[in-house]
Amino acid sequence: MMKRVMLILSCLFISIGFITAQTTRVTGIVLDDIGEPVVGASVVVKGTTIGTITDVDGAFSISVPEGKGVLVFSLVGMQLVEARVTPNMKVTMKSDETVLDEVIVTGYGVTKKAAFTGAASVVGQANIESRNDANVIKALDGTVPGLQMNISSGQPGAPANIFIRGRNSINSGTQPLYVVDGIPISSDIVGIRKDEGQELSPLSTLSSSDIESITVLKDATATSIYGARAANGVIVITTKKGKSGKPTVNFTAKLGVENRPSVNKNYKLINRDKNIKLATEALINDHNVYGDDSTVDYYQGVYKLGLPYTEEGMKEFYAWYTDFDMDNDTNWYDEVTRTGFVQEYGLDLQGGALSPTAPKYYLSFNYLDNDSFIIGKDLSRYSLRFNFDQAPTKFVEYGLNTNLSLTETNMGSGGGYYSDPITQAYMQSPLTPVKDANGGWNFNTINGYNPVAQRSANGDKSRAKQYRVIVSPYLRLNLNENLTFLSKFGADVYYLDEFGYWSFLQPQGSDMRGMGENSTTTRTLLTITNTLNYIKTFKDVHNLNVLVGQEGQKTMMKEAYLSASNYPVDFLDQVANAAVPGSAATYQYELLLNSYFLNAQYDYKSKYYLSGSFRYDGSSRFGSNKRWASFWSLGAKYRISEEAFMASTKSWLNNMTIRASYGTTGNQEVGRAGTDGWYAANDLFGFGYNYNGIPGSGRLQFGNKNLKWEQTNKFNVGVDLSLFNILNVEADYYYHKTTDMVFAVPTSFVTGLNSYYSNIGELANKGFEFSVNANIINKNDLKWSVGVTLATNKNEVKKLSTDLPIEGTYSITEVGRPLYQFKMKEWAGVDPETGDGLWYLNATGDETTTNYNLATKRYVGDPNPDLLGSINTRFEYKGFDLAVQFNYSLGGKIYGNNLRYDEQIGGTWYGTYTSYVFDNRWQKPGDNAKVPRLTAFDTGYENSASSRFLMNGDYLKIRSLALGYKLPKDLVKKAYISSARVFVNAENLYTFTDGDYRGFDPSGVGANGVQWWNFPLPRTITFGVSLGF
Repeated sequence: MMKRVMLILSCLFISIGFITAQTTRVTGIVLDDIGEPVVGASVVVKGTTIGTITDVDGAFSISVPEGKGVLVFSLVGMQLVEARVTPNMKVTMKSDETVLDEVIVTGYGVTKKAAFTGAASVVGQANIESRNDANVIKALDGTVPGLQMNISSGQPGAPANIFIRGRNSINSGTQPLYVVDGIPISSDIVGIRKDEGQELSPLSTLSSSDIESITVLKDATATSIYGARAANGVIVITTKKGKSGKPTVNFTAKLGVENRPSVNKNYKLINRDKNIKLATEALINDHNVYGDDSTVDYYQGVYKLGLPYTEEGMKEFYAWYTDFDMDNDTNWYDEVTRTGFVQEYGLDLQGGALSPTAPKYYLSFNYLDNDSFIIGKDLSRYSLRFNFDQAPTKFVEYGLNTNLSLTETNMGSGGGYYSDPITQAYMQSPLTPVKDANGGWNFNTINGYNPVAQRSANGDKSRAKQYRVIVSPYLRLNLNENLTFLSKFGADVYYLDEFGYWSFLQPQGSDMRGMGENSTTTRTLLTITNTLNYIKTFKDVHNLNVLVGQEGQKTMMKEAYLSASNYPVDFLDQVANAAVPGSAATYQYELLLNSYFLNAQYDYKSKYYLSGSFRYDGSSRFGSNKRWASFWSLGAKYRISEEAFMASTKSWLNNMTIRASYGTTGNQEVGRAGTDGWYAANDLFGFGYNYNGIPGSGRLQFGNKNLKWEQTNKFNVGVDLSLFNILNVEADYYYHKTTDMVFAVPTSFVTGLNSYYSNIGELANKGFEFSVNANIINKNDLKWSVGVTLATNKNEVKKLSTDLPIEGTYSITEVGRPLYQFKMKEWAGVDPETGDGLWYLNATGDETTTNYNLATKRYVGDPNPDLLGSINTRFEYKGFDLAVQFNYSLGGKIYGNNLRYDEQIGGTWYGTYTSYVFDNRWQKPGDNAKVPRLTAFDTGYENSASSRFLMNGDYLKIRSLALGYKLPKDLVKKAYISSARVFVNAENLYTFTDGDYRGFDPSGVGANGVQWWNFPLPRTITFGVSLGF
């Protein structure tokens, strides 16, 4: 049966003919009272059922029968307008000052929020352009209720992990689908640095100056039309288009600085004098506790040092043991950082003649250069965009959206976190200089690394070039007054070229006499979408909008990698110059997705709304037994404020709406390796398997032909309120349940492998979202608005692949508990008399022990915040505008795995310490300390994993501040300028944290709540000017 339906639909798309009648084609544009396009307005020929809606530019085209000369324009939230038919109509609709006219772009169409039954949030152009990041998607940080963003790296162009209404999978994809101008694009992180904290985001290839709006789709009504790709939500990016009217030219220039953020007082590195004091104290403690059996006594005896156990005596021991310069004072954090520089220039030309048959165009060029505050890390980007639209006849419209970009990134060095400059800055001693007495690089450091040398001209290299082309042509046929056919093609071609070099100036590279690596990745995503859209109004009260469509998508991926070592000289770093081959690997695959979908919307008198969608997806990612799946949604909305019995509330209640939805979405990002059996002809590190010189292959993966999509069922209920034309409130409750989660199921070792993938697990998310926006003052010369968002999310693991939980060193995945639940040995503090560390002995917590191995693991919290949101305010006074945004998070826990090293109390006693250790350490009997007694060689388990390093993740961040001034038009027109604005934008100004927090920025910690030496988010301040001609 389904095959017949597909055949009928396919034939329909191919064999569509034109339907004509005795009509006159009338075109025009609908604007609001401030001259902005009105999107989604209903346009009906009075006295008939013939109607259409305005597009994203406010334009419309409608066939008017002979004898009919009046059009009726209506939209909830706008005053109804009747206008006589004229050539090239220009209609103005007045707003009732509510938020009902906000546009929701779903990717397959455009609708007004008033008619939308789902849950979605829109971020506008002003918010997007005021941000200073190469990755445009970071403009969503703190602006969308229910969207949690983890930005774990301040690297220019680095990705952001986004979770919309929680994490809906454990082992499969967790990121939303991105759609640009109706075409899905790829946002997956690829390349050789993707697991080293130096990822490159493909989204950084888009320029924020080209973005009109970003819409975040959340619930089933909003997302199920995307079927198997929508479990984690959908983010729709709409770019700017040309508008009818005379050509305009806009130029924007930004210049600014990027500084390292203010370091939390607990996390500052100590200077030379404090370092010597702590190191000598550790040595003295070693002797006092262990006496002749201490390691320091052993060295004294063997080498007959005869040094007294005093601060001066142990200082001499310190110098003898390490050969460090006791007079040197290096702040390694200062040495690897600088004042960065940001510059961006944008130029665009847009316009279109007033004739409805004339083309409309938008052409832009943008250049961005960002030198990071960390030495050796920078990004430059060149982007070109051209959007074109034309309707040469009343039947045909066509257009083209294109984006070309080149992004070059320098990441300083490869080798993972251990080669990262921040990591090394927190490992090195202040007593070790950057250069030795002869002026050469000093490698007599804690571990042989010198992070400054690594970033010198002959140091490590890690460079990448991203080339991206996105092309999307379309053709629209207006078959009759109510029926439209749209065909759209999309090509997203992404090419990544990477080069890495481990130089002679670091231990790993020195041992191999340098190691070079080259990698190329080519990813092509092709999409074709065909839709039929039927829009009709019956008897002026029944509004119907039906969309049916077919979509095909093909993904092609190819990777190649080559490495070699043993260079003749250090500066000839190309791989071809190396003598010893290292690794060589190639990898390629193709994925296909074919889909058929239906979406229907109905409303009666703009009061009662119903919507439904259905999608049938087939994907080559899955085995032949489970290749196809269906997804659907139902939504309803009731505008109570339009009822007659609510007439008495009209003076203060502008809108009151209740909406609900339920449906299913899928997750196809389970990896092709789970469905097919894989054999490898090489060992991934060498050039191939062989036995006695005979090549061969080995099994890598069992296949599972029954592996299928993960499915997420989504329920949402919400309320929208508008009061006194001032206050707008939205509240939502949601419940998501993911079933058929993919897990590795253990199998017998006699098979040669230890597991295979199967659909077994279940995970649930539930939460509440709330936003309120108040236009407190709304006068011609003075405006003031305030907005608050808050969201909660609680997740629970419902089912795992086995009856046993998945337990790690400090966290556990267990049925009935939240994801990433922390479970570890619980720290009970410091023994005031001895300075020894204490842990709770049993699960009840009524006994303590100094023996780490006897302590029992306990549940000690989870990283999921109880409350997440933002506070924003905006002032406008005559030509001035000021906008400020605060982000906050309450209730989550952070485990500082880096603190096990930064706050070590022995082992590397000659390394560095933080201010927290210096200020809170135990020194004498009776001290109520937070840090145990310092020791030198003879350490206990105080540095082992326990809740000693567990912290509150609460914070309040001054996320952004934007101040601008529009120069008077009478002043600038003398210079032939139509508009001019000067501005300053600042981001990440300051973060207020819990008093016990030790780190750079709690908002930069990943979803699992584990903190490492994360590249901190920079504080940026840019000054700019925008000119219009």
